[in-house]
Amino acid sequence: MEILVSGNQMKQCDKNTIEHFGVPSLALMERAALGVVEEVDRYFQEREQNFQRASRIIENADGDFPKKNQRKWSVLAVCGRGNNGGDGLAISRMLWQRGYDVTIVMPSGTGNLSEETKIQKEILSKYGILIQDVAPEQDFDVIIDALFGIGLTRNLEGIYQEYLLEMNGKAGLKVAVDIPSGIHADTGEVMGIGFQADITVTFAFAKPGLLLYPGAEYAGKVLVKDIGIDVHSFLEEKPSLYCVGQEDLTWIPNRLAYSNKGTFGKVLTVAGQKNMAGAAFLSGKASYVTGAGLVRIFTEDANRIILQQLLPEAILTTYEGTKSLIELLSEAIGWASVIVAGPGIGSGKGAKKLVKIILQQANVPVILDADGLNVVAESKEWLKDAKAPVIVTPHLGEMARLIGKGISEIQKQLVQTAYDFAKEYHVICVLKDARTVTALPDGRIYINTSGNSGMATAGAGDVLTGVLAGLIGQGMKPELAAPIGVYLHGAAGDKKMQETGAYGMLAQDMIDGIRVVLKEKEEKNEFLSQSVCGNQSGCSAP
Repeated sequence: MEILVSGNQMKQCDKNTIEHFGVPSLALMERAALGVVEEVDRYFQEREQNFQRASRIIENADGDFPKKNQRKWSVLAVCGRGNNGGDGLAISRMLWQRGYDVTIVMPSGTGNLSEETKIQKEILSKYGILIQDVAPEQDFDVIIDALFGIGLTRNLEGIYQEYLLEMNGKAGLKVAVDIPSGIHADTGEVMGIGFQADITVTFAFAKPGLLLYPGAEYAGKVLVKDIGIDVHSFLEEKPSLYCVGQEDLTWIPNRLAYSNKGTFGKVLTVAGQKNMAGAAFLSGKASYVTGAGLVRIFTEDANRIILQQLLPEAILTTYEGTKSLIELLSEAIGWASVIVAGPGIGSGKGAKKLVKIILQQANVPVILDADGLNVVAESKEWLKDAKAPVIVTPHLGEMARLIGKGISEIQKQLVQTAYDFAKEYHVICVLKDARTVTALPDGRIYINTSGNSGMATAGAGDVLTGVLAGLIGQGMKPELAAPIGVYLHGAAGDKKMQETGAYGMLAQDMIDGIRVVLKEKEEKNEFLSQSVCGNQSGCSAP
């Protein structure tokens, strides 16, 4: 898993590296600058190689590439007064030394310059490299944004707003240093105006604001560069922010050769009132495809024939009205190793009774979704009284009902909202949005970057609950199954979008995508096992 850091955590890591380990601040700045310069160089080297290949195909092709001994590629670097500006000045010097035609813009005056930025400015002066306070009207091949870093907490106005308007309006490769100016490092909020980068080169660790929307749209491609700050710089404090990646799918348990259907868990899916059989079907099938051994659907009798036809592999327990409901449900709860409650159950008296009984009686993990969340919104104390771990999976509208806040307010504080709810009610909170945030009661937070706009369709949430249940049923702890299940769900959608496109994706396509992603994981495991063991019987990969 990739570690993420908030703005304050990054500042503390920087401070710890300098003061505790004795790494000079200027050394960190030089490494940061070099990381950006390497990416700029790489971009133009690839561009030149592509041009040369094209030139060999088209005889006597005219090109716009500089000849030897001439200044190559024009650069506009706009620098602020803090250390982000110091990075920009160091980048400008290094690019100038490599032959780039560099123009540096910086607000006039020397007030409020950081010590490191003062030093970088003096170095430029000794090289005879000029700094001006007005950007030329011409276009540039590269525009480097080094105005503000991760410490910005106010809207940009005045000269800084004018700089960003000019920079955004020019052609050329746009590169942000650490974070696009105007983007909040923790929330991704645009503070008045933001730099629209093609590439953001960030240092040591990625910041949440680069992954969360709308910041992600401004950051472009995010590249994390090692500058000499790593996990040691946390000292006694442990990282709390993470991003799940493809490599983390290895946490999903392997299929044991000596096993039976009971080995892989018993999923109880309490879902589907009359005319809502689809929610039960999608959740139940997703659990099976994720690897669950048995799925039992507890639903109204009106759904019996539909579900028998759609998912004959499922065990059905049906009820009519509230007759024998408590006895039937209590027996089913005792059978299960994980419970899904909510998809399509409605919000009437029957639904409330179902959810209350489950939370009161279950000794196994419970996943609350959809109508289950709407029921709990009126009785949140049930969450605190639950015997077993509870995962809640609200979308923004459901979270708004749970906490009594507006959707726009939640969007601006996605991480904080999930963190607060998880901590207060001691649940695992999977707050669904374009970037889903999973918060654990102990304070750990995961930001998911898999998935796409094609998944914004009916039934996608039902599939997710099925995935989570399938993973937990196979023995994954809920605190690990939740973030990895969210990633798997998104990765499945990414696989299928290659076939369906964003417009044509259905929830059932995501289930097919789960098969593809897990098959690839299986094949990778098999390859690693054969590579290590040489196909010897009885050998297992470490």
